[in-house]
Order: sequence, then structure tokens, then C-alpha cells
Amino acid sequence: MTRSDLKIEQGGFPIYGQGQLSKINAMRRAFSAPSSLAPVINTKGEALFTTAEEMNNEPASCYNCQQYNVKAQTCGEIGKRPTIRKIIWPMEPKPDAKQIEYWPCCSRHIYGEPNKGEAVYKAQSDPDYMGLIWINAPKPGQECGGANCGGTSGGDDCDHYTTEGDKPKWESVTGFCRALQITVAAGDVCCQWRDDDVLQWQDADRLIGEIDGRS
Repeated sequence: MTRSDLKIEQGGFPIYGQGQLSKINAMRRAFSAPSSLAPVINTKGEALFTTAEEMNNEPASCYNCQQYNVKAQTCGEIGKRPTIRKIIWPMEPKPDAKQIEYWPCCSRHIYGEPNKGEAVYKAQSDPDYMGLIWINAPKPGQECGGANCGGTSGGDDCDHYTTEGDKPKWESVTGFCRALQITVAAGDVCCQWRDDDVLQWQDADRLIGEIDGRS
């Protein structure tokens, strides 16, 4: 299909149909392909590896991190900006685009009960340094969302996590981690978690501003 065959919505954005799915899948494979450079194999400690048992079999997100200020919707290590909360985008379902729920998380996640009292702040760390991202959930309205190796328990799977056969990752028990070069459980998670569907924190902040009427 050529560009001239595409339907264009307001703003100049093309509406992809069934005929373009092969292109989209090809792009996702390219984004997720391992580097041609020799990989640096980190230890579990360097990767801040956390087992499913330590996570109570929940995916990692700000909502089960000890550093999250629930009332202020902020991170105690990042500071008062940006606003950090899960979002659904687009705000209304579109004919060509379903709503996706995004859960915030960063590489400094510490599992536990978030702070439900007055906001507490420590050092002011840069969101880029913290690796703050928003992670798409399988469906809106989940009790838990976020990241883990295999995408179990409502989490999103990591591109480094591979399994044998054609069964979906989230139905697996264990898989092979290309980053650590070891076998891991589907519910484990570490700071090397990667996925090509995430929102960077700047994009999430822009969407939150639009939702709240700030932009």
C-alpha cells in the first residue's frame, strides 16, 4: 500500500489498517533487535535484579515503590516535578486506536508500600538518570501494572526476555535473559528492563498536562 492509499486524520496523522500491520511489526522487531556490538553482561547486583518472590509476584511500578508519594503524585527521590501517575491515552477511544493504560516506573524501584502521608523528598535526582518511563499495560483498569521479565500478573514483558516455542511470554514460567545471559523467572525484574512500547517521561508529562488542562 502506498502513501496515497492511506486515510489521514486531522493533524496529518495516517490511520493504519490491517495492511500496515506487517510494517508495524517489522519496525518493532528492528527496535527490539539486539545490538551488533558485543554485549556487556552485568551481574545480578549491577542490574539490581529482584525476584518475583521479593515483588510479591507483582509487576514493578511507582505504585508499589517505597519512594512514591501517593497524595502528591511525586517521587521522593526525583522531587516535586514531574507529576507521576498512571494515565490512559487516548482520553477517548478512537476508531483506529484503543485506549492504553500506562504505569510509571524507574530503574531505582524499591518494592514496598508507597508513602501515603505527607510528601517526603530526599536528593533531587534527574528523571533521565533515574530512567523514569511509563509502561503500557495489557488492558486498562488493572489492579497492578508495570514491568517484569515475562509480562505476568498484569505486567509488560521485557525485550531481553526470550522463550522457546510459539507460546506467549506471559504464559511462560521461565525464560532466557539476553542481558544477563541466564535463565530467569517470568515474574522477576531488573533495571535493565527494556521495551519499545514505553512512553518517555517527557511524553507522559506532556499528556498529563493535556489531561489536566495545562496545555
